[in-house]
Amino acid sequence: MGPYDFDLILRGGEPPFTGKVLEQLMGLEYRFGDHVTFPDQVFALVEGQWWRMMIDGPMLYLQHWDQAPEACEIPEEDMFWLLRDLGEELSLRGETLTGWSYGERNHVPSLSLNFQNGRQVTFLSIDGDGWSSLEVTRWEISHLK
Repeated sequence: MGPYDFDLILRGGEPPFTGKVLEQLMGLEYRFGDHVTFPDQVFALVEGQWWRMMIDGPMLYLQHWDQAPEACEIPEEDMFWLLRDLGEELSLRGETLTGWSYGERNHVPSLSLNFQNGRQVTFLSIDGDGWSSLEVTRWEISHLK
């Protein structure tokens, strides 16, 4: 085992986000009756290319995606997959990425997107079962003399 409680596995490619502008950041949340989940799939549009980011057990997926994410519904089953515009909510549209990083929090893979303006958004689990929250941090660099 590695430094985690499990063997963290990265699937897909390593997105070339450094120095690129985030055009859109969309989350796909699931609703069943009155139950609503946090977006367990996140889609980033960077330089005209969609990337799907999600977890499944110890696997973190970062995949090229051929098209924009779409909402879906099965009303007779009271099931809905709705899009949530995280880029607009978090004022991240148009911001330049400095990269991304990943690790483990609460025994689940987490993913952070880092921005030139010092902001960082991290998708993480609170309950140990899939992404259930996000955290936005603003980092300041101090130059000591």
